[in-house]
Amino acid sequence: MTDETTEAGAADQGTVESVRPLELFFDLVFVFTITQVASVLDELPTLVGLGRVAMLLSIIWWMYGGYAWLTNTLDLDRTGPRLLLLAGTAGFFVMSITVPKVAERGPWAWLFGASYLLVVLIHLVGFIGTSGHRGILRVGPLNVVMALVVLAAGLVPPGVRPWLWLLAWAIVVATPIVTGVGEFTVGVGHFVERHGLAVIIVLGESIAEVGAVASREDEVATMLVGALLVLALSAAMWWLYFGREERESEARLERVPRDRRPRVAVYSFGYAYFVIVFGIAVAAVGMEKAIDEFHDASDGVQAVLLPIGIALYLAGLACFHRTLAGSWPQARLWAALAVVALAAPAALYASGAAALACALVVLLALILWEGHHWEQAV
Repeated sequence: MTDETTEAGAADQGTVESVRPLELFFDLVFVFTITQVASVLDELPTLVGLGRVAMLLSIIWWMYGGYAWLTNTLDLDRTGPRLLLLAGTAGFFVMSITVPKVAERGPWAWLFGASYLLVVLIHLVGFIGTSGHRGILRVGPLNVVMALVVLAAGLVPPGVRPWLWLLAWAIVVATPIVTGVGEFTVGVGHFVERHGLAVIIVLGESIAEVGAVASREDEVATMLVGALLVLALSAAMWWLYFGREERESEARLERVPRDRRPRVAVYSFGYAYFVIVFGIAVAAVGMEKAIDEFHDASDGVQAVLLPIGIALYLAGLACFHRTLAGSWPQARLWAALAVVALAAPAALYASGAAALACALVVLLALILWEGHHWEQAV
């Protein structure tokens, strides 16, 4: 097939096949939002904090995914769509500023809800005139209802807010099931690349945050060894997705019949990807706590954030693979259990350094095992 034919096919579907610089700019602001959400867990490393982060991140991730679907069909060479996406970027930026204070008294939760509603409305308007205009007429109203619930959470006492956030989360989960997503089209190359870049940026931001914590350490060994362990862990997490999974996911999504592709994309790059990103965010906070307690045992939930985060990441990768390939990568599920079984006791009874080392050993063993079996398969 010639390049001209390929481009014509993409145009017929109303989709684009490569990520544009403005989308990367949008992603940088989104990742700042993820960092701010993770800071909530950093300040409140408890089960309550973990649950709060899960709810907030699920709501935010839903609209990030919505904008990935939007830019999949949007012509960003025109001034109007560019300004529209920049307005959505501004909404995400305001959300990110207010996130650390959404559980406090004051206007912060209301501002978060108002900016979220703005993001939803811009997303709704953006689909007008694109190939997804019929799909957004089905999904858009529920998105608006969800945004109004998030806005209402800012108008009630702090103790009631989690229940409204939980309701918003339930709407997020139910929307594709209730409305369907068959009216949308998916440009596979753009879709896979866009989400992959988001993972790279989130991983990079987590390294920056943990590196900043390590750089404040007075002891040279803690600073250098801790930072290198974190870098190695992040590199292993990168390898597990970008070593082969991303490339194969594009081919697998391409093979899905076009009428089923939107639903498969929602489950793989929506639900499963949320677990992946959530895992990275939790693991990053866990790495910071491990650096803080590099030579000492820790206690409470903060001690197990590192293994929980990495286990979530591996479980998300497993769900992602299952949705696209139809089979469970059992080695990754066993590795998720192994990380918790080894790194959690290490953090509770030994030190942060031991927890980092145990997690790294499990991921390296998984990479070597998968590489060996892949070579045998081919």
